[in-house]
Amino acid sequence: MQKKNYDIAALHIYTSLFSESVYSNLLRLNDFSVFDAAIRQFDSHHIGEYFSSYWEYLSYVYKILLRCYRNEYVYKNCFLNDILIKQYGLRSTVAFSEFKVGNAIADLALFNGTSKAFEIKTEMDNERRLNNQLEEYAKLFEECFIVVPEDLLTKYEKLITDKVGIVVFAKLDSGRYQMKEIRTAMKNESFDADVMMRSVRCQEYKNMTQEAYGKLPDVSCFEMYDKCKLLLEDVDRLTLQRLFLNEIKKRKNNTSLLRAFPKEIRQLCLSMNLNMKKYDSLKLKMDNLIKL
Repeated sequence: MQKKNYDIAALHIYTSLFSESVYSNLLRLNDFSVFDAAIRQFDSHHIGEYFSSYWEYLSYVYKILLRCYRNEYVYKNCFLNDILIKQYGLRSTVAFSEFKVGNAIADLALFNGTSKAFEIKTEMDNERRLNNQLEEYAKLFEECFIVVPEDLLTKYEKLITDKVGIVVFAKLDSGRYQMKEIRTAMKNESFDADVMMRSVRCQEYKNMTQEAYGKLPDVSCFEMYDKCKLLLEDVDRLTLQRLFLNEIKKRKNNTSLLRAFPKEIRQLCLSMNLNMKKYDSLKLKMDNLIKL
């Protein structure tokens, strides 16, 4: 691939090629209009030289983003490739992108023997809400981490407590980019039932109450939330954490399939929760030759 500078408009459009809506339209409507517009505007002269199919074009664009515009998608995708798959493994870990935590949203969350929340701060982000975000995550997750560029590590180390783990996105001597965990997180000793109730689904908190007490409270559906909340607040912390962890791991999820997906789109497949049938349909479409 040629080495060149790309203007911000091109990089923004390249980023849009990794949005869920683009692939939803592609799967439902066979709509390549977003790809075709990007190719016409920036890359039609490279057809046959750097790419011929839509899949080859997506791979071409991903390499540009990795080198020139490491946005949140790139960070999440590299995290899945370097940390989730290589460090934690897929056999016993369930991963979620954009996990609701009370009134906040964790960029990535992992559940295996413990619960882990990851807050991503790319080169394009600021630290303004970081401490509030981490404080909220600590009410629900046993371990909290930040994911930051290696060259901004010193800045972020000054902003967080020693309890927060650190993952850095580093450029190796070879020129390749890689994520690595450089500090483990300390276990949080609290668990907020109120935050948990605002983070789980109706059936999940009902299942937790059923398991803790052997039955559900005899109240109307309108009173069920408040009554379950009161009951679960009386459950000891370790038991409540276990009940929460078990329920979240039951959620429909495709983490175990991630290794089967191309490394450039694992985050996309995770966020869309694609099964193999839908992925195969997507791949078949993306392998089409570009004909503008």
